[in-house]
Amino acid sequence: MKNTFFVSASIACGKSSFIKIANSMGFESLSADEITHELLNEFAKELAKLFENPALIKEDKIDRKALGNLVFNDKNAKKKLENFIHPKIKERLLEKIQILEQKNKPFFVELPLFFENNNYANLGKSILIYASKEQSLERLMQREKLSKEEALKRIEAQMDIEKKVALADFVIYNTSTYENFKAECIKFIEKISKGEL
Repeated sequence: MKNTFFVSASIACGKSSFIKIANSMGFESLSADEITHELLNEFAKELAKLFENPALIKEDKIDRKALGNLVFNDKNAKKKLENFIHPKIKERLLEKIQILEQKNKPFFVELPLFFENNNYANLGKSILIYASKEQSLERLMQREKLSKEEALKRIEAQMDIEKKVALADFVIYNTSTYENFKAECIKFIEKISKGEL
């Protein structure tokens, strides 16, 4: 798919900031996280049954915090959730990608686990937003008010960022100020709009 650019990173590296910048420049985007949240709510009852835990439902929606605590502390629960939800995410995401592809303009798909699974290989080019493990740890602790231990657990649940660098088609570094990062993103997105990438 020639217009699809997958934007990935480790947690708290700047994916969402990149997407906001692209949107402000007139580019469309899709978010795998938003699709996941929709699906978690749609399948809340099935998930509560799957984990034999009715407390996962709060006001007819999935309690994402409770689900997060469950899967970040139990590898089997994480696997169970992934096996249930990933095929559904892929199906819905591909439907939306095909609609945007028809417009024949570049667009971005925010996909945190692009490198962790092979579901989306060869469907478009990959952009990695890079920050060191130390930087993302600090940002995550600040953003989510997590302890160092909790934040580390979340970072280590994903593939190491250094491994992702070797797999990505493009890497944008978010290692200094937001202003520098924004300038890099704009430069990169302008190249895409000119068809240079």
